[in-house]
Amino acid sequence: MAAHGFSARVIDANIQFFHRFLGPGQPRLTRQECDENPITILSYYNDLERALLEKSRAFDGLHVGLRSLAMKWNRLHFGGVLASLEDRDANPFITFFEDLVRAEVLPAQPRIVGIAVTFQDQIVPSFTLAAVLRRLMPSAVIVLGGQIITRCYDSMVESAELARYYDYLALWDGELPLLAIHRKVLRGDGAADLTNVIEASTRSVESVSRTGASLAPTDIPKADFSDIDFGQYLFPEFLVPLQTTRGCYANCAFCAIPFGSNRYRVREVEKLLDEIADIQNQTLARHGHAATYFKFMEDTSSPSLLLEFAEQVERRGLDIKWETFARLEKAFTKPGFMEQLFRGGCRKIHWGLETNDPAILKDMNKKTDMSHTDEVLRLSGEAGVLNFCFILIGFPGETEEQRQALTRYIVENPHIHTLTIATFDLTRKSPMEISFSPDNPYGLDCVPAQDFQVRLPYTVDGQDWKPTIVPAAHRMMIEIVRSRPDIGFVTLFPDQIRSMFCDKYGNAWGRHFVERYGEDNIRDMLLNTEAYVKTFESKAEIDVATLPEPLKREHFRTKEDMALLAQAVLRRRDYETRRIEQV
Repeated sequence: MAAHGFSARVIDANIQFFHRFLGPGQPRLTRQECDENPITILSYYNDLERALLEKSRAFDGLHVGLRSLAMKWNRLHFGGVLASLEDRDANPFITFFEDLVRAEVLPAQPRIVGIAVTFQDQIVPSFTLAAVLRRLMPSAVIVLGGQIITRCYDSMVESAELARYYDYLALWDGELPLLAIHRKVLRGDGAADLTNVIEASTRSVESVSRTGASLAPTDIPKADFSDIDFGQYLFPEFLVPLQTTRGCYANCAFCAIPFGSNRYRVREVEKLLDEIADIQNQTLARHGHAATYFKFMEDTSSPSLLLEFAEQVERRGLDIKWETFARLEKAFTKPGFMEQLFRGGCRKIHWGLETNDPAILKDMNKKTDMSHTDEVLRLSGEAGVLNFCFILIGFPGETEEQRQALTRYIVENPHIHTLTIATFDLTRKSPMEISFSPDNPYGLDCVPAQDFQVRLPYTVDGQDWKPTIVPAAHRMMIEIVRSRPDIGFVTLFPDQIRSMFCDKYGNAWGRHFVERYGEDNIRDMLLNTEAYVKTFESKAEIDVATLPEPLKREHFRTKEDMALLAQAVLRRRDYETRRIEQV
C-alpha cells in the first residue's frame, strides 16, 4: 500500500485479546528458563490453558483455548453469527473490540478498515469487530478478506443481513483487490480494476476470477512487521512467519488448500534474503536481539528454491533457522540435498504423508511414490531435520487392515519424529467437492455447503462415516504412543517450539526427553486419551479440561462435525420419507 501512496497500520487483535482476557500479572516464560528445563514450557502452556478456561466460565457457553475457540452460538450458520453480535453474556469480543476501536482505531480515523478472516474460529470475532465498527465508525469502509471469505463468498452473497457488516469482499490474494478498493474509495477512480472484489451494495460475482488480480512472483511484496511487537507473544523466542511460495502445485482430491490462492508462484531467493535481513535488523533495533527462527507459512515449498536458499544461507554465514511445508518429492532424494538444507538452516519439515497405501494414494491423486517417501524421510532424518508427518485417516474405501498397516509403518519408521492424525473431511472447494456428482467413484453423498460451512456433511455408501473413523483415529494414536512414546511426547509440545528443540538437542529430542523425564507426561496423555475414546464411543459427556491440547482441539472440531452429520442424516431421512409418501 505504501508503494502506491496509501498509509496503513496493522493491528494484531488476536494477541491483544489474549492479554486482555487473561488480565495483568500473567507469567512469561523466557528462553533461558526454557533452555534450562525444556519441560517448563509444558507447564507454562498448561497454566495458560487453565487460566483461559477459568476466565471462560464468566461467559455463557464459552471455551477459549490457545488454539481453539468454542462459543454458544453456531459459527457455521449466518443466523448464529448474527445472533452472537448482540449477546454480551456469551460473546467476550463485543467489549474487547469496543475498547480496542476507541483506543486505537478511532483516533487514527481510517477511511478503510480491512479484516482478515483466515480460520473458522475467527468468524464470530471478525463480524463482532465489523459490528462494533458500524456502530462507532459508521462512515468507515469495511473490507473482509482471507481464506474463509474466499471459500464462502458464494453463500455470503446470498445474505442481505450479513452484507450489512461489510462494504467489500476481497478474494484470494488480497494485495491487488485491496489496492483497487483504495483507489476507488479514496481517489474516486471509477476505472479501478475490481477483479475479485464483491461490493455489498450489489453482491454481484461477475468480477470473480480465481486467476485474475494475481501478483507476479517478482511483485510479491516483503512482509512488513513494523507495527508488530514480537515481545507481546506468549512464546520464549521470536518465530517469524514468511512466505517463499504462494499456492500449491498439487491437486490432491481431498484438499482445498490450492483453491485458497490464485496460482502457484515461487519467489526469488535474493529478495527473501533481503527480507530476512530487514526483519533481523528491525528486531535487533527494537528488542536487543535479532530474530533467528523463521516459519515458512506456505502451502507447498519448492524443492529447488529450498536448495538454492540453503546454499545462499550457508555461503553467507547467516544465523537463521527455518521450517517449512513440503511434498514428499523425488527431488529431495538427490545426494547431498537434505544435508545441504540442514546446513542452510532447515530444522523441521511438515510432510504430507497421509498414508502408506499405494491404492489410497492413487485415489487421493497424491502423485507421490512410497519408494521416494521412505528415502526422503530417511535422508531427512539422517541429515538432522525433524520430520513432522500429516496423517489422514478414513479416506473413502479405506479398510481397517490398511489402517493397521499404516500404524505399523509409523511405529517402525525411526525417521518419523512426530505427526498429527486427521480424519477425512469433504472440504469446501476441494476437487472432490467441486467436481462432485452422484455417481462419483468414492461412494460419497453430501449436502451442498451452506453459510460458513467448510467441512460438508457426507455419507460413504449410505453410511455415516465419521463415527467409524474418528474412534479408529483415536485407537491408532493410542497404539502409536504405546509403541513410540517419543512421538506422543513431542505432540504435547507447541508446534512452534519443536524446531527450536531440534536445533538445540537434535531431531531425536523426543526420545531423549522421554528417557529423562517424560514418562509421567506420556502416561497421563495415554490415560486421558484412552478415557476420551471410551467416553466418545459411549456418547457420554466429556470433561474437556482433562484433555491434552492437541486432543482438545480435535474434540471441538469433531463435535461440530458430528452435529452437522446428524442434521444431514435427518434431512436425508426426511427426503426419503417424502419420496415414499409421494409414491
